[in-house]
This record gives sequence, structure tokens and C-alpha cells, in this order.
Amino acid sequence: MCEIRLVVTPNSPLLFREIPFLGSSHLDRIGKNAYYEIGMDKLLKSLSLAGKHLSLLDKVFKENYPPYAEITEKLLRLPLYDELRKEVYAGGKKKGIHGYGRQMILGDLLQYIFTGRGYYFAVRGDVQREAFITTIMYVCNQLLLMEDVSVDVSLRNKMLDTLRQGIGSAFFEDYEQELLFGQLRQYEGKIIPSQGREHDSILDSMLPKRVGAVPELLVYASLIRKNYGYVVPLLHAQRLLGNAGVSRGYIVPPDFLLLRSKGETFGIEVGIGKERQIGSFSTVTSIPVFTAGIGSPEQPQPYRCARCGRWIIYCDEVIHLCAKNEEWGEEYDCAQCPLYEGLDEAIERCPHIVYHGRASGDSRELRYHYNCVKTDPGVQSALSARRKIRLIAPIPWVSGLEHLPPDA
Repeated sequence: MCEIRLVVTPNSPLLFREIPFLGSSHLDRIGKNAYYEIGMDKLLKSLSLAGKHLSLLDKVFKENYPPYAEITEKLLRLPLYDELRKEVYAGGKKKGIHGYGRQMILGDLLQYIFTGRGYYFAVRGDVQREAFITTIMYVCNQLLLMEDVSVDVSLRNKMLDTLRQGIGSAFFEDYEQELLFGQLRQYEGKIIPSQGREHDSILDSMLPKRVGAVPELLVYASLIRKNYGYVVPLLHAQRLLGNAGVSRGYIVPPDFLLLRSKGETFGIEVGIGKERQIGSFSTVTSIPVFTAGIGSPEQPQPYRCARCGRWIIYCDEVIHLCAKNEEWGEEYDCAQCPLYEGLDEAIERCPHIVYHGRASGDSRELRYHYNCVKTDPGVQSALSARRKIRLIAPIPWVSGLEHLPPDA
């Protein structure tokens, strides 16, 4: 993982190291009087240390305090204790009442950093809130880049080998998962909607909530910087228990609640196709729920490059604008970027320029990494015509909230 380390003091310039594709013109606008680090590696190390701390506490008390050890034995004898264990880590993905989903666990743990603890950092001030949103968006970019294993066989196999060797026997819940893994390891093709679908499930189990975690985090980052109300994340409480003996004894809530003035409460569910779930929650609680997403329902974000199949990430200038709550519209005109001093110069400085239009062989306007289509005659013709802005950077705008007025 890339790591970005920022050190800012009141009387010193911004210091930074190991910052891929990021110039000081972006970083020096993130904030003053703050110290913070951006990088999934640092965050995950801290999460791992917290788990290790709990394990060491458990170990020392089991070995040195008999009453504690007795309760450990009672826990291990509980008939369904292992089923509970599979909700914390499971070696694969399987449907059914006794199923498990490693990808959901990984996604929940990662999102917990931001929606379960990170808000303590975000409320310290405006600079910290901007840093918090910046961090969320960079981590979203890293999650999207992980997804490129669906088209990059060499990278995928390195990932598979590293995970198998690093986790060991716990990596597979049963022989079926091991068999599926072996088939994926031998597969040399892409895993996209048009091919390789038989390997989609096992690949899905390797990554944190594939693509799904990104829209949820981006909607969260948008809600906390807009004036819609106070945001209650429910990403980790997807079954609300209670009313034992009534129906199933639980309800499935939306991803977020908005608490507004005058006693208003609204639910926000990220993604489409959950009408039954939303209807059930609203019927029981009388809380109306909006369906929201990143980008339009017809062309939801994030986007894949229509040529190489890799995911299009959010550029540094867009991240800066979002952190400042100054973004506007659905796309950012690359010609307005401070790094843009002619197209050739811009490409050298920024690899994330996106062409939005038609390319040879495609009948409709799609989005491409400009580097993937820059030699396409049709692309160059469209750019020369200058009838429409074609070189853009996607903005993670939220759809579905158009009729929700700002909170008073």
C-alpha cells in the first residue's frame, strides 16, 4: 500500500515523503496546524495491534487466573460458538443459513476505522475533518485499485499466493473453498461481467466488500460535509435486535440515519434493489428511507475504463475539492486543474485524466483512461472539435437526495 505521511506545525513548511502522483500544490492546501498520516497500511497496523492487545490479555489471564480459564472452557463448549467465530473471520464465502462471508467481514472491519472510531478525530476541528475526508477518499482509491486483480492476472496471483502463505490453514474454511481457490489460481483470464464469472465468488471472498464498500464510504464522506443533518452510520448494525417473539426478533436498517431538526429522522440506503428491505424497515419504524448512490442510477460510480477494464480512481484535485466541500457538478474539467498546462504536460504530471466520449469500436459515450485511448483517431477528432468538455475527472456526487432539503 502507498503511504502518505504529513507533518504540519504552525511555523514550519509541509513535509511529505513517498507520495505517488501527488504534488505539493495539492498537499499544501490540505491544512495547517495538524499532524496526520494517510495510508491504509498505518491504519491496518493499528487495527492489528488492537487485536493483538486483546489476544495477549486473553492469553495472560487464561494462563494465570483459573476462574478466567474456566469461563474460557465454558465458551469453547457452547454448541454454536464456532458459528459466532465465523462472523469475525471465515475462510471463504458460502450462502445459506450456516453460510459465511469473509468479504463482508473485511469490509466491516475496514469501515469501522472511519465510522466506528474515526469520527473522534474528525470532530477536533475543520482541519481534522478535511483530513478525515481526504483519508476516506484515498482509501477508497486503494480499494478500487485492489479490484484491478480482476483484469491483472500477475497481480492477482501475487495476491493469492501472499494470502495463502500468510494466513495458513485458517485461509480455507473447508475443502470446497480450497478447491475453488486452486481453480482460480490456474485461471489466466479476466473476471469481468462477460467472462470468468465462475471464479467471481472465490475472488469476491478475498477482497473487502468488492466495490460495495467504496460507495458506502463515499456517501458517508458526502453526508458529513453537507447540511443534511447529523449522520448515524449503521453499516455495522445491519441487524437491529429486539422485540423478542415478535416476527423474527430483528429488523434490517438502512446504512445511515439522518437526525434533523424538528424531530425529523430519515434513513439512507446505499444502492438499488433493496426495496423489500427498505419497505419492511419503514413499515415497522415509520421512518422514511431514501435510496442513494454515487453517480446516476443509470451510470453508477465508480467507473471501469472501457478499454483496459481497470477502475478509474478519484484524482487529487477532486479529493481536495471534496475535502473543502467545494466540489460542484458531476465531472471536473481537467483544463481547470492547477496541474494542467497543456495536455502533454498534464499527462506527465497526472495519470488519472479521463476521456468521456466515444472511442473506436464503441457505439456510445463511455469513460476511459485517456492514456488508453490517446492514439485513437476518433478520440483526437472529438478533442479537436471542442464541442464538449471531454477530458474530465469524475466527482463522487450523491444521487437520490435531490428532494431532501437542507436541514434548517
